[in-house]
Amino acid sequence: MRICFVRSDKGYPDSRVEKEMYALSEEHEVFLLGWNREKSGDGVIHEKHGIHGREFDYYLIPEAARYGGGMKSILGPMIKFWKMAYRWLFENKDKYDAIHVVNFDTAKPAYKAARKFKKKIVYDIFDYYSDSYNAPGIVKNCIRNLENNYISKADMTIICSDERKHQISGSSPKNLIIVENTPEDIEVRDDFELAAGSDPSKPKVVYAGMLVFDRFLKETSEVMISRSDIEWHVAGYGVLRPYIEECAANHDNIFYYGPLPYDDILALEKKCDIMTALQDPSVPNNRYSAPNKFYEALMLGKPLVMVRNGSIYKNIEENGIGEVIDASEGKVSEEISAALDRLLDRKNEWHEMGSRSRKIYEEKYPWSMSAKTLLDGYRSLA
Repeated sequence: MRICFVRSDKGYPDSRVEKEMYALSEEHEVFLLGWNREKSGDGVIHEKHGIHGREFDYYLIPEAARYGGGMKSILGPMIKFWKMAYRWLFENKDKYDAIHVVNFDTAKPAYKAARKFKKKIVYDIFDYYSDSYNAPGIVKNCIRNLENNYISKADMTIICSDERKHQISGSSPKNLIIVENTPEDIEVRDDFELAAGSDPSKPKVVYAGMLVFDRFLKETSEVMISRSDIEWHVAGYGVLRPYIEECAANHDNIFYYGPLPYDDILALEKKCDIMTALQDPSVPNNRYSAPNKFYEALMLGKPLVMVRNGSIYKNIEENGIGEVIDASEGKVSEEISAALDRLLDRKNEWHEMGSRSRKIYEEKYPWSMSAKTLLDGYRSLA
């Protein structure tokens, strides 16, 4: 089967997209139609990108739009992206047999093309859209009804955790599968070089992902700015990128690497000591989230700091493999700092924590299990 992923982003670095594309390429021809929000132009840009040594075609629509600007600022560029995406899907209808839709914001052109050209449609929910943005109730309800309709019409729907079943309870999926956010069990390289100026004697906290407000990055930066005994290593892109760049420029213990390929993200995390997966529980979507960082910490055997939210954090408390903070009282910076202090006091336990984390990954969350689920799902569509 020829599978066209459609993503409202470039699709790299994008850990879940890259894992799924690579897994599916074992049996299928896979490529991506995406949105390059950093450029403007008339034509679709054809690029090639490697995933674990395997090359994939990326067709990127250049339409400038800033990250994190809210629904109002994104709506105009998104409509232009939809029009250009549908035109490409129309002109290239003989290139694909199935469209793999990533999130609500790519569904309109994809479903239109799939219906017109009788293609299979797979709806992959990274984030349930109506719970991802602040909008008036009537707008949220409209988006929720539309998204539930897309779920019900899809040949297959993918969610990242069992908890998301409650979130999409208003829909009627024909074929629902769960593909965890866990990373592939690859040999993560050891030769990643930390930024110049990093002090080998200081413990290193790392965050690599989307630089957005609901990850408590400003609160974490406040902690790092106030302390000289630890370092903070950050990679990624998003609306807070200028802020993180400024922090790194003005503070000797904060380092910013820019966007990194996923293999490099894992290598950076392996090089550091403590990981964070801090998501604001006041954002409805985060209550059902299964953060990549949680699974990456398990695979790499790193202590993790999480927020008490949803249910996945219970793995941390029950197995003693990190620290959990309470974000409900509004003193997030203090909670983060205290959690780091507790972990530093337990430094002699880190190796043992890592062994327990790795065991949980191997027994409960190996990527091979999710990859098999994904491939089996696509076999059922043939």
